[in-house]
Amino acid sequence: MKQQTLLAAEHYPVLVTGARGLLGHALGPYLARAAPAPDALRLTDIEELDVTDEAAIAAAMRDLEPRTVFHLAAWTDVDGAEAHPDEAARLNVEAAEHMARAARQAGALLVHISTDFVFDGAKDGPYVEDDPPNPLGVYGRTKAESETRVRASAPENHLIARAALLYGAGGRNFVDSILAAANGGKPLRAATDLVGCPTWSDDLARALIAMVNAGLRGTFHACGTGAASRWEWAVETVRAAGLQVAVQPVTIATWPGAAPRPARAVLSTEKLARAAGFRFPDWRESIRDYVRASRGA
Repeated sequence: MKQQTLLAAEHYPVLVTGARGLLGHALGPYLARAAPAPDALRLTDIEELDVTDEAAIAAAMRDLEPRTVFHLAAWTDVDGAEAHPDEAARLNVEAAEHMARAARQAGALLVHISTDFVFDGAKDGPYVEDDPPNPLGVYGRTKAESETRVRASAPENHLIARAALLYGAGGRNFVDSILAAANGGKPLRAATDLVGCPTWSDDLARALIAMVNAGLRGTFHACGTGAASRWEWAVETVRAAGLQVAVQPVTIATWPGAAPRPARAVLSTEKLARAAGFRFPDWRESIRDYVRASRGA
C-alpha cells in the first residue's frame, strides 16, 4: 500500500519551476489537491518564469510570497551537456543559485533536485549523503556545483533531494522508450554495466511532500529501493507489460560518444526513512504500477 501524502496547508503558498517536466507532471496534481486556495499554488515553466533571469525570479517571489519553492527546472540531457557545457551550467548552476538566494530573502524553503550523477560509481556499496561527490561528466559536475551554490546561498532553508534514473508520465524516459520499441517490434538492447536505482516520478513526488511535511533540511537521497542494471530494468519493464520480447544484454561501449556515467550509482535512502518515515517501494513494484497506470489498467 502506497503512502498517500498531501502537503500540509502551512507550507503554502507554493512556487514550482519546471512544472511541465517529468517530475513536475507528477508533483503538480498532489500540490493542487491540497492547495488551500487557487492562488496558493503557482506552477511555472520556462515560458512563465525564466529561472536564469534573477530579476524575474525576484518579481515572482514578491508576487506570490511563497513559503515553499520546488525548484525542478534543470538541464537533464546528460549527453547534450557534454556538447553544451555553458548552457547546462547556466540552467543547472546559475539558476539554482538565483532561486536559492531569492528563496532565502523571501524566507521560503527551497527544495532543490540533484542526482546520483554527482558520484563516480566506484563505490562497492550504496552511497550515503556524506560521501564526497566526484562527478564524471559535465552534467554531474553542474549538479554537484548546484548543490554547493544552494547550500551557500540558502544555508538555513534548503532541502536537496538526490534522485536517480527518473521515469514516469509527461516526459522522455527509459521505460517509455523500451515499451515503444517493444511494441514497434524493434530489437531491444540495454547495458549490463550501468547500475542504479530506477525511480518512478510519482514515488519521488510523494517523497518530496513527506520531506517538506517533516520539516527536513539538508541533503537526502530519494530514489527507488534496490539496484538494477539498465538491462534488468528493461527486462522487468517488458515483463510488466506482458510482452514476449527479448532484451539483448550489451555494454555502454555499444553507444560511442555517450557521456561518461557512473557504473554503479546506488543510493542509500535510510537517512530519509529515519527522518521522514518515508520508504520508497521496491523498484520492480513501481515499474509494474507505472506500466499498469500508463496502459489504463
